[in-house]
Amino acid sequence: LPPESAEDLLDALVGRDPSTGSLKRLLIERTEGSPLFLEESVRTLVETRALVGERGAYRLVQAPDALQVPATVQAIIAARIDRLDPEEKRLLQAAAVVGTHVPFALLQAIVDIDEEALRRCLAQLQTAEFIYEAQLFPDLEYAFKHALTHEVTYGSVLQDRRRVLHAATVEAIEQLYADRLAEQVELLAHHALRGRLIAKAVQYLRQAGAKAVARSADREAIGFFEQALGLLDESPETVQSLSEALDIHIALGPALIGIKGGSSREVEASYTRARDLVDRLGDVSRRFPVLWGLWYVKFTRGEYPEAIEAGKQLLAAAQNGDDTGRLLEA
Repeated sequence: LPPESAEDLLDALVGRDPSTGSLKRLLIERTEGSPLFLEESVRTLVETRALVGERGAYRLVQAPDALQVPATVQAIIAARIDRLDPEEKRLLQAAAVVGTHVPFALLQAIVDIDEEALRRCLAQLQTAEFIYEAQLFPDLEYAFKHALTHEVTYGSVLQDRRRVLHAATVEAIEQLYADRLAEQVELLAHHALRGRLIAKAVQYLRQAGAKAVARSADREAIGFFEQALGLLDESPETVQSLSEALDIHIALGPALIGIKGGSSREVEASYTRARDLVDRLGDVSRRFPVLWGLWYVKFTRGEYPEAIEAGKQLLAAAQNGDDTGRLLEA
């Protein structure tokens, strides 16, 4: 904000008591007019009793040069989180793992707090302006006041606890939304990935990729498919993992063509890897879409002798099957 607007904001937050004049100038200088930084700075001064009174009518009871105002808004938010009651802090951290928007039922399922205490803590966190009620109907849902508040809170969660909470969130979503999991696959993929539930992460990433392909969101689909392949590469090699990788490469090909073009090296590499997997698995049923992809790359590049050879292989694969549609295409 320009200085005059920052001063208007501080007048609304702090008031016009003469003792706050030098404080306002200090805050505007320190925060460079960032509204969130200004608001969090004022709240910090209130919580540390440097400012006393009520919102819009505070008095400064410490000398301005004695005030300790952190240099960044992240540091201020982190300090405010540390000053919370331990139960409230743990609840806020759990909410941050759920996401920027937090359904009450989902939060209740992953925290070990009775409902009365949960509602009391949530009310305190609302009063402290970390979260607010974003939705009452059809289900109660809270949201973090600012994306930066969520980011700092999430970063304060220890990695082991973070992983456990993400895994618990997957289980809770599967139970709470069992009748409409298709709507939740992107969220399930996110939490399974961070909860190190590898098998489920691959499953949900693959479903999320297929869902993105269905709405022509090829770039998004590529991201989901490549994350799934990355997890499979890190996992022990089994017949099942190779089969899953083959299915993902087959689904990835058209999305890559949509973004990169049929002649790209990325498309060729994906279909070449798929052909290697088909050969290793001896899977005749999935050979056709792989050979089609390799033919398409050669044809699009104008490499016609190689395209003719790939076409012959495609025709042979179709003739060995019983799918007349594939035979016609070949």
